[in-house]
Amino acid sequence: MRQMISMRRLGSKSRLLGVAMVAALLPAACANPFDTSVENPNAVVEEALGDPAGATTLVNGQGASVTRALTGIAGVYAVASDEMTWTGSREYWKTLDDGDIADPVNEYADGGFPYIAEARWLSDYTIARVTEFNTAGTLRNKKDLARANLYGAIIYTTIGEMFDDFVVASDRTVAADPVGTANMGAMFDSAVTMTSRALAIVQTGGVAVDAELERQALGLRARAKYGKALRAIAKAATVPAANLVNDAGATADATAALTKMTTTYKFRLTPTANNLAGINIGYETNNRGEIRAGSTFVNPNPTVIYLVADGIAGIKMNDPVTGSPSTTVSNAIDACCRRTVGNNIPMTQTSAREMMLILAEARLAAGDTAGFLTQINASRAVDGLPAYTTQITSAATAKATLEYERKVQLYLQGRRLMDMYRFGSADTRWLATGVGVRGRCLIPITYTERLTNTLAPQPNNERKCS
Repeated sequence: MRQMISMRRLGSKSRLLGVAMVAALLPAACANPFDTSVENPNAVVEEALGDPAGATTLVNGQGASVTRALTGIAGVYAVASDEMTWTGSREYWKTLDDGDIADPVNEYADGGFPYIAEARWLSDYTIARVTEFNTAGTLRNKKDLARANLYGAIIYTTIGEMFDDFVVASDRTVAADPVGTANMGAMFDSAVTMTSRALAIVQTGGVAVDAELERQALGLRARAKYGKALRAIAKAATVPAANLVNDAGATADATAALTKMTTTYKFRLTPTANNLAGINIGYETNNRGEIRAGSTFVNPNPTVIYLVADGIAGIKMNDPVTGSPSTTVSNAIDACCRRTVGNNIPMTQTSAREMMLILAEARLAAGDTAGFLTQINASRAVDGLPAYTTQITSAATAKATLEYERKVQLYLQGRRLMDMYRFGSADTRWLATGVGVRGRCLIPITYTERLTNTLAPQPNNERKCS
């Protein structure tokens, strides 16, 4: 089972949590190459993790694992939406581009799943271990416990946003049932619990002990509460006509977060060469050329179609107010999808503009068009764009405006596919007969987990979601 799993990188107990600990690189003695009794001087036994002095290192390793997981799954989700498109030679990118996200055998989904499962397991482990230190009064820096909870919230929220189902209770060598598609809202509940724990640590009497961690916690909690409500709409048996989110908890947290954030604030995780997944979105986009920003957003290079055309000529999407190529899209593409960016694409986890969009949607859902425009125009002002004035003439145009602004302002942040499902939007590359499109699927529990965990969905290659 891949959660037991994905301990493929953590291995047996004697090597447990190698990704989380930085062992001293001791010189090994010369040995007969056929001698199998040699001790590994870099092994870290689990008992060594009982030292509170290692808490910071343990949390740093958890953060690296979460970051690596995101690099391995972001491309799968994006290509299945209209954000990215297939331009290379690998068939399974084409399958995703066609809208078949439900295939558990897809090599990119199956390759990314273990990193997500590993980050989920390691987050639970790290939070539990650092909590033990805190309870015992031996934790040197309580901010480590706050950070551990925030990293955990990121991975749980990502699972809720991107996956149809997931196995959470597996523990290395112990199999467990999936939570079930109908119960995936629990992923967001876990994230809310974790962000609330972090807030309790970084706030004392309402005053921030660490202003940056406070911003992160409020923003991530708003995202999790909003994400749970959005998933319930987008994955309903029939998407309701009232398909806007107006969640009181998300609105309260977004409002509080904005009082702590500058208008340009972003909380990003940026990978390094040491914490990239084996197949990662940066390499596939900016080196190998297998995928490229979607044709709705960009114009390809006229001579090298797997590249975006240089400069503003590369931006296809026009802003609805100015009528000119969108600077919001241009900024997003410059940050992710040009050769100069390389593999290490920064990944935004929460931002001031996302908080504004949450508030704008809540106002629109409540019938407050003026309040909607106030928040939408504030989010546009981040890029120096002029306000909507007379363009919003009906509830329908307001809803279309909301979808557009979420589409460009949250580009490549793992939000788009559920918006497409709830708004009834389709990628021109989708095949109408595809099970992923018809079922409004997200990423399934993939082949490797199914193969090794018999409690996971069977048969191993069945395309199914509900």
